[in-house]
Amino acid sequence: MKPIFDKLSRRQFLRGAGGTMLALPLLPSLLPREVGAQAVAQASAERYFVHMTTWHACFQEPYFGPMLTAAPAATASHGGIAVRSGPLPFSTEGEQAVLSSILRARSSLWTPRLRGLTNVINGLDFARGVGHNRGGTLGGSDTSPSIDQMLAAAPSFYKTTALQPAIVRNPVSRTLSGGAIVQTEETADSNVKLFDRLFKNATTATGSPAPAAAEQVVLVDRVKEHADLVLKDPSCSADCRSRLGDYLDMLSQVEVKVQASAAVSSSFARPTSDTLAIEQSAGFYGTPNSHLQCEQLWNDIVVAAFAAGISRIYVNGPTTYTFGPEPEHSWHNAYAHGQDAADIRAGFGAAVQRQFEGAVLDMASKLDQVRTADGATLLDKALVANSFEMGSGGNPGHHHNRCIPIVSIGSAGGHFRTGQWLDYRDLNSFSWSSDPHWWSGLLYDQWLGMVVRSMGVSQADFDSTRHGYPGVRADNNDHTDATWAAAGGDLPWLKA
Repeated sequence: MKPIFDKLSRRQFLRGAGGTMLALPLLPSLLPREVGAQAVAQASAERYFVHMTTWHACFQEPYFGPMLTAAPAATASHGGIAVRSGPLPFSTEGEQAVLSSILRARSSLWTPRLRGLTNVINGLDFARGVGHNRGGTLGGSDTSPSIDQMLAAAPSFYKTTALQPAIVRNPVSRTLSGGAIVQTEETADSNVKLFDRLFKNATTATGSPAPAAAEQVVLVDRVKEHADLVLKDPSCSADCRSRLGDYLDMLSQVEVKVQASAAVSSSFARPTSDTLAIEQSAGFYGTPNSHLQCEQLWNDIVVAAFAAGISRIYVNGPTTYTFGPEPEHSWHNAYAHGQDAADIRAGFGAAVQRQFEGAVLDMASKLDQVRTADGATLLDKALVANSFEMGSGGNPGHHHNRCIPIVSIGSAGGHFRTGQWLDYRDLNSFSWSSDPHWWSGLLYDQWLGMVVRSMGVSQADFDSTRHGYPGVRADNNDHTDATWAAAGGDLPWLKA
């Protein structure tokens, strides 16, 4: 028998012996020709958004390194500010590809391809002053939802209803509810619960609830059972066979990682060993490698959900761990606010480097291993971005809204030009901080406005062309009329 297709949603579902529906990747060669062509075209237009927030902020030099003083390849005046850009100045230190003491990683992970898809941005300011700006990196405020929720609700982003419009972790997301802006409810509090929600708690063909977890057989066994039928279909092309094989391999790896033991049994009992259990284990908060393990386990499930068409948005801001050797409270007091001391600054930078390599690059690499119906990878159509809840620089206070560090990987389907550093600081602005200085610059809202447009959101769904995201001008004296007037357009050199 041939697989059953839902032509309305383009999503293919496996109907297992127990009636549970599980998502398979789109296999265009098995669709009628006209439907297959439409599916490939729609897949080419789809975009994926991942954002990871780093708490507090680092100093400029450890993050940007030689990019602070490199001779620019291009200069311009934008929003009344002299700005500059250049190619990313990668160097090699042993097995590492290096931009700075923080932005470095194994070259086997930060490959030439991923390096070419990377941008590093300096000199963008939040429109408002900050303390701990939990939703600010996603544009959330007391009056505006964060960007993930705006995208999730936009008909031009999701042409058909998504099973999980946005996968949300921790207090980085803001939702408009009942006329008020509230913190978005987390999708799940562990990777296993996310797996259960996205892959097991589906509905049956009749729309009734799926059987309880104890009654369901192993996910991969169900998929393989149906995949065997698909592979016997003579109309299944070599490309679709390869794509299906890659997807089965990925799901097998995911399932092994969430199981309490490495062996996959013939019945799927809910795992007892998951990220929540890891977090609650003795010594967790002093073990940075365990923090990275949690992030990578989450990444596995998110990439599987993206591959299956369940969601295309993931936002993440872990607050229960720091990627450093101290619990959050001690870390904040001793490290985040102690960076004037060189050894403490180095320790803070090492933690940020771990997150960059072990979480951000891990996500980008995994997205690049999954091909979609048009032959591109998920990363080809994605933007993976990391930013901080406050600005980089020195005293006083380490709590300010200037020069928010941003690193992004991916062109969002060719929307962004990549492989460059972009410095939007106004080096002629007044700086009242101690050394190292922080400066005024252009607006972070302008970056978020570009992100909205890169995701294919139409102006009818949200007008990001006025002042970026959100589309209203903040009441502050930090930025000039010229800077605000420029914020509705593209940042220099960033648009392809």
